[in-house]
Amino acid sequence: MPDKKSTARRGTPPKHDPHPDPPARTPTGERGYPILCLRHLQTGWGIDRLTPAQCREFLVKWHKRTAFTWNELIQHGKHGLGHEQLPKVTFKPRIPEWLERDSYMVFRHERNLPFVGFRTGDVFHVLWIETRYGELYDH
Repeated sequence: MPDKKSTARRGTPPKHDPHPDPPARTPTGERGYPILCLRHLQTGWGIDRLTPAQCREFLVKWHKRTAFTWNELIQHGKHGLGHEQLPKVTFKPRIPEWLERDSYMVFRHERNLPFVGFRTGDVFHVLWIETRYGELYDH
């Protein structure tokens, strides 16, 4: 009769926090890699409004950004893979009070159309994605 191997698992199961609060900054500072969050996309400014070409370019450009740390992205030009900061008064849509910041990060997708949001730790939270120039703010 063959030896029976133990089927018991070793170690302890991971602890899952259902509502983790993202840190203000990662422990490694600006060395973390960007993570995209679409949870806070505002009604009328989401992925569903993008053309297939815009949607593809949005994803392709974000995928390229994930190869860089936040520190490296900061050094890219605003019309490349980098970003610019614009004050909240720049934007036409109403900002929900609980998402209000003094300024927002602006990245670019197809033909340098902007998408705007804020960063918490390594996570970039997208609020608005522009599909035609001038919808989101005056360029």
